[in-house]
Amino acid sequence: MTGQSLSHRAAGLLLPLAQAAFALAFLVVLAGSVVRMTGSGMGCPDWPKCFGLLIPPTHESQVTWTEGESYAAGRMIVAQDTLWVAQGVVEASHFPSERSQGLWRPYTKHDYAVFNPVHTWVEFINRLLGALAGIPALLLLVASALARDLRATLISLLGVIALGAVAWLGKLVVDGNLIPHSITLHMLGAMAILAIDSVLIQGFRGQTVRWYRTPRWALLLATILTLGQIVTGTEVRELVDVLLQEGTLRSALVSALEVSQDTFVIHRSGIWVLLAAHALWMWRMGPFGPRHVIVARNTIVFLLLGQLATGLLFVYGNFPAWAQPLHVVMALAMFTTSWGLWWRTTSQG
Repeated sequence: MTGQSLSHRAAGLLLPLAQAAFALAFLVVLAGSVVRMTGSGMGCPDWPKCFGLLIPPTHESQVTWTEGESYAAGRMIVAQDTLWVAQGVVEASHFPSERSQGLWRPYTKHDYAVFNPVHTWVEFINRLLGALAGIPALLLLVASALARDLRATLISLLGVIALGAVAWLGKLVVDGNLIPHSITLHMLGAMAILAIDSVLIQGFRGQTVRWYRTPRWALLLATILTLGQIVTGTEVRELVDVLLQEGTLRSALVSALEVSQDTFVIHRSGIWVLLAAHALWMWRMGPFGPRHVIVARNTIVFLLLGQLATGLLFVYGNFPAWAQPLHVVMALAMFTTSWGLWWRTTSQG
């Protein structure tokens, strides 16, 4: 096989690989929202392993001290409301004496010491999807280089770097026991990956549309406002988690947020600004256009209405937990659709 034929074959893989990378990144975000919905963020208290194991535990006996059991270095157990880490291979005889001998030491990165098998596996699946998302991203980088597509290679490299940064942020989220704003940063990283993959997909597809500057830049403004709405929404979600941990009932969440949290008011009011911004570019675009543009516009209209409906459900329906992943997925779909459409347009005057 010649270098030229190899490059040609690599070029033929670029669009499917970019689409696979985008789809898996989107699944990671969906899994992350399910993690938040179920409160499984600390289901694995360490990273990248889970209770010091490559395969997460399924039963409480795997994370509690058992007489006669052998524990490898790094293995974790829960005892006396504390997470303990084996400092070497421990042939269990009596936990208190082993602890006094320094064979077990408390885990110091956080004080979370609870085992819930459902939470553990929800979080593990989230991590597994994150690892799988790296495969098409790396293959895309290699294929772009083989195809000698400098632009695609550089953007693919940026995507791989973004994936590494998101993985690192995930570790910080776990080590800090979901410290404030870390989840928002994690979401921004995931959105950056989606945005990068979307640029690659639109570039490989071609089919650019010439628009007048007004609708094109109005679309960009609406996309930026969508990003801001997602950021404030993620912050609101963190506030809701704090209130629920403090014992606030779901029926009282709106009142609690309205009284003391400006972010909630900004996010709630922002939907009307967002509707107006998207209506502006759609109006300036006109009723006609290429099929893929019309499909994108109709998709955004549907997602806007879905966002409004779920937002009203949060306010008047006592913040149902099941609506959170739906709300997040629609918001991200709206952002990526708007962003992708903008990249497929050019200004004509």
